[in-house]
Amino acid sequence: SVMGTVVLPGELIEPSSSSGASDKQIIGYGIERLEGDRLVSTQPGILRSTAKKQWISVQARRYVPERGDAVLGVVTGKIGDLFKVDIGSADLAFLSYLAFEGATKRNRPTLKTGDLLYARVASTSKHVEPELSCVDAEQKARGMGVLPVGGCIFRVPLHVARRLLSPKSHLLKQLGEDFKFEITIGLNGRVWLLCDAHRVLVFMRNLILKSEYIVESDIPAYVEREIRRFKGFEQPEKMDTQ
Repeated sequence: SVMGTVVLPGELIEPSSSSGASDKQIIGYGIERLEGDRLVSTQPGILRSTAKKQWISVQARRYVPERGDAVLGVVTGKIGDLFKVDIGSADLAFLSYLAFEGATKRNRPTLKTGDLLYARVASTSKHVEPELSCVDAEQKARGMGVLPVGGCIFRVPLHVARRLLSPKSHLLKQLGEDFKFEITIGLNGRVWLLCDAHRVLVFMRNLILKSEYIVESDIPAYVEREIRRFKGFEQPEKMDTQ
């Protein structure tokens, strides 16, 4: 089946049951064969297998929009009353000027090419580009719309975005105890981050990117260690002179 489980480097991989022992499976990217025909993963990613082959898919494929997803998009242009927005999916999404809180024919939002938007996917269908909206069911913005200038946008793998948004994830809460920042995460694997100092921004971005390879139970220790290292660099600990 092409449904996959997440594996980390060094994990042993079960040969897929569909292939008999006589019929040696082909192993693809990210898997090595050890002695005794044991298979081990060398890459973090998603284990994929078919009857004849097993491999590790390292990048979740392109973002596929689903209704209700919160996404970060970039305005790329305008056709009539519709804005075209790049959300990283196969097709550009579109957004009506009326899909904003308080928008009317006379009171139109001012959007320009290059603006960053936080929006939700309002509808998807096979034959039409995804449609976005910057209001919820009650016509309220609730934080959606054009993001302030001055933040930094970067990409993370789709599973990292999902994890950061999960209520079980501690990473952002923990960073919030030491740093002031604003963050917006799209399920399309884009993160917008605003900090008051550039080096804090670089530190947090790197910490988030590296967190992909850390299991959730190790996150608190990982974040604490990285913060200590960062602050130690800022103010060297005094030598004990006694």
